[in-house]
Amino acid sequence: MRRRIAILFVVALSLIGIALWARFRDQAALPGGWRPPKLAVGRARQAPISPGDPEVALEWGVITCTIDAALGDDPGRLVARSTEDQTAVSTAEGRALTLNVTPGEWTVNWHSGGDSRNSELRRLGMVEVDAGEVQRCTLPKAGWTLSGNVVDLHGEPQSGAWVEGCRTETRTDEHGLFTLVLQRGDCLVRAWSADGALQRPGEPVYFSPFDPPASPTFRLDTAQIGGVGLALVGATEGLRVSYVLPGGPGEIAGIEAGDVIVEADGESTAGWSVSHGVENITGTPGTQVRLRVQRGDVESEYALVRARIEEPAAVESEEITP
Repeated sequence: MRRRIAILFVVALSLIGIALWARFRDQAALPGGWRPPKLAVGRARQAPISPGDPEVALEWGVITCTIDAALGDDPGRLVARSTEDQTAVSTAEGRALTLNVTPGEWTVNWHSGGDSRNSELRRLGMVEVDAGEVQRCTLPKAGWTLSGNVVDLHGEPQSGAWVEGCRTETRTDEHGLFTLVLQRGDCLVRAWSADGALQRPGEPVYFSPFDPPASPTFRLDTAQIGGVGLALVGATEGLRVSYVLPGGPGEIAGIEAGDVIVEADGESTAGWSVSHGVENITGTPGTQVRLRVQRGDVESEYALVRARIEEPAAVESEEITP
């Protein structure tokens, strides 16, 4: 009797062991201790790997995408939709993402900023996933080169104009030409005239570097945009004034080159890019902007009235077709 009980006990333990092995056999830890979630459609956990890490091969059907959002670390969502109307979503901030999907054809998109109705949509492509297969879609590495020119509305080249995108920037030469070496990721590329805060940049240009890029032309418009007569450069504590236009609102108020704008209309400028500062400081001629300016250890506040500056103003840009 005891022998039978012992045999039954061993059999029961064996069955339990087999069940546990079947339950966790696909949950082997990947580098970093991360365990992939079970194969399912829905929100996925984020794998703790960076875009430069080697590809991790999983044993069942997944779409693995490495996303590095351009121009900052704005949160975004990787969204895949199948031909069977299924959806898989993963949320991260420019990190490696893993989506677990059922076999079939999936369209992979990247939504950056805002909710699903207001976010910017970037189509990354169509992939077909079979059972047990890994598909990996990665944005191109750094090194793509974008060349173009900046002109005014009459087609005259604009030397010294700024062109910014993909976490890098450059200026045009004496012929209005520029070359921008793009960093990893989709890019928002924009241009503005050499006067910094004398004008505001227009809408960013969307550029997806899946194919050799075209040569864009940025046109500087002479629309009625009011400036304050200050050229700016980025600084840790805010926006540093690099040049004061003689006779402009900034000079009349007493602002000097080397001063640092630490607030604009009550908002801290720490961490602002030059283009963001331009967008907030310029506006309709005759309207007012309040700037808090630091000179040495002393801070002063100025109320400047935007004026029409006789220089190229806003930026209009042509869309770059991949």
